[in-house]
Amino acid sequence: MSEEDLDHFALYRKAKSHEANGRYDEALSAYSKAVRINEEYAHAWFYKARLHYQLGQYNECIECAEKAMKLAPDWSDHCTKMLVDARAKIGG
Repeated sequence: MSEEDLDHFALYRKAKSHEANGRYDEALSAYSKAVRINEEYAHAWFYKARLHYQLGQYNECIECAEKAMKLAPDWSDHCTKMLVDARAKIGG
């Protein structure tokens, strides 16, 4: 089964596996595909934001974390901390 045949849950799991194994570009690609299939999938937005943060890609982190927080307001503590830290890193 090719990646194009996977649903957003399977792509999220694939992204987590790539991330755990240090394949960060593949992880970001799989997270991106997951949210392209389901733009309301907060888990993928959050973990994509977290990975962007870890990679020093703060603008991308902010964009994804804001989306995750909008979709899952109960995660605001985690998202807010990441947003504050990412904005501080870019001086904003």
